[in-house]
Amino acid sequence: MLNKYTEGSGVNTLKNIFFIIVILFSPHLVQAKTGVPPAIIIQPNKIGPGDIATVSVKNAAGPVTGTFNGIRLHFNPGKNTFKALLGIDLNTEPGTYPLEVMSNGKKLLKNIKIVKKKYPVQRLTLPEDMVVLSPENEARTERDQKKTAAIWSIDSERLWRGTFIDPLPGKEIGTPFGVRRIINKIPKNPHSGVDITADEGDPVLAPNDGVAVLVDDQFYSGHSVILDHGQGIYTMFFHLSKINVRYGQAVMKGEVIALVGSTGRATGAHLHWGVRMQGAKVDPLKLIKLKLE
Repeated sequence: MLNKYTEGSGVNTLKNIFFIIVILFSPHLVQAKTGVPPAIIIQPNKIGPGDIATVSVKNAAGPVTGTFNGIRLHFNPGKNTFKALLGIDLNTEPGTYPLEVMSNGKKLLKNIKIVKKKYPVQRLTLPEDMVVLSPENEARTERDQKKTAAIWSIDSERLWRGTFIDPLPGKEIGTPFGVRRIINKIPKNPHSGVDITADEGDPVLAPNDGVAVLVDDQFYSGHSVILDHGQGIYTMFFHLSKINVRYGQAVMKGEVIALVGSTGRATGAHLHWGVRMQGAKVDPLKLIKLKLE
């Protein structure tokens, strides 16, 4: 009688053991059996026009890409999480918009609800020539707008690091973001930045690392600087009295890039500070409140 532990059966036994080990330790099979599937987390829970949200993908197995309403998002890796910043444009109509995320070759879909948000109304009276433009100034503003609008399509690599800082720390807000302006009884576009109360010559700091992609003198905004921080995030600084950077110059977070002034269409010294995120006009104060360290 042959012993059941003959050489042949021993080889088969070893093969069976090896097969079991492969099954147990195969990463794909382990994930299917015990792994947690990727999950999308949106914060805050309530999002309105002009707000900034974070889109986190937890338990993702590899690089993460995604779009919101067809606009590309930039996901940065963290501890068991990939996170992107999402800007909701000030003029976005309330409703439900699609978010699409790709993680490890798998598509994740989620709808994001944008709620209605009320902004105050501000009525101003300005000299007539600052409201009704001459043909020359109208042509100039059109050139200015085209030059600035061309910037938003640039999609550069990430330059920013950590939390964004206030460019004028300790100063009060004069005109907040989103205010609907009626100038000389004529409705104008909502205020797409914040006006920070400051004195002529106060230093303006770079909110984060970036590159100066616009250094110009424009009709409405006067001496102007726009910084590209990468991944579709831009900060704008208008009505400056002096500019300390040149076009194409790299700047570091906290560096003095300019001085407060009253150039352009301004009735007094202050800083107009704006933020664009993937082309969306968002509240700058929302940006510096995000903990991004």
